Amino acid sequence: MSQHHDLIIIGTGISGLSAAKQALQSGLSTATMEALLFGGLVININHLDGDIRGSGSDLAAELMMEASDLGAENITASAAAIERDRDALVVKSDAGSHRARALIIASGARLKRLGIPGEAEFEDKGVSRCADCDGPFYKDRDVVVVGGGDSALQEALVLAEFARQVHLVHRGAKFDARQHLVDQIAAHANISIHWRTRVEAVLGEQSVQAVRVLGLDSEAAGEIPCAGFFAYVGLEPACDFVPDAVMRDAGGFLLTDPKLQTAMAGVFAAGAVRSGYGGLLTHAVAEGIAAANSASAMIRA
Repeated sequence: MSQHHDLIIIGTGISGLSAAKQALQSGLSTATMEALLFGGLVININHLDGDIRGSGSDLAAELMMEASDLGAENITASAAAIERDRDALVVKSDAGSHRARALIIASGARLKRLGIPGEAEFEDKGVSRCADCDGPFYKDRDVVVVGGGDSALQEALVLAEFARQVHLVHRGAKFDARQHLVDQIAAHANISIHWRTRVEAVLGEQSVQAVRVLGLDSEAAGEIPCAGFFAYVGLEPACDFVPDAVMRDAGGFLLTDPKLQTAMAGVFAAGAVRSGYGGLLTHAVAEGIAAANSASAMIRA
């Protein structure tokens, strides 16, 4: 079954929802495509840190409601491919084919895995990706957090409210996070920092019991007993469905021109899937709006 819209937005994170709201206000017939829950990674954050306050789930729900009230059509499906058919763009999905005059790819990014033994095997058995969701399960128990950026420190701070001890493992000799987060980490007596250390494996039987670590300076191996394991070592773009002809940077993120258009005419990108994305929620909103305005201008040209 083929459906036709002015604009299809792939992904309903903050960029995608902001784009949908703007496009609908501009009078474009607009559909959003998402197989999972709307909101993206932000819905896992109970307390937003920055210019936008509140909870991530509340912010996403408000945007979703506004888009729905304006007439957005929801397509519950996973994008599998993008093709051109004369003057139309076609999104192939597990729900059929969907035609549009323009597309915005706002599919975001997913947390990278370390790729170490035990990480996949103990998923949801002590290996978690959401401190706000799972923190209460580790009350008075020890956990390990891996990473040195904003996300790792934010999650460590959340877990410190529940866990007996948070072991923060970082390959570097200093954090890459914002200074106010570094200061908060230093103020918590139950957060231990393991500098210049790499996690080699997640260990356990039925669930996580420890991690094996290696000191990068001394080459000394050891184990840290723990019940929970949280890795925040960066993001990778969720754009496997995008044709190879759409250029990417070295990390696989989509390259765009100043109007946020990719190398494929009529296909725009916004948010965490895009190379050069700033990373803040304010950037996500601004890019969604900008991409919708560029798509609208192209359609009406």
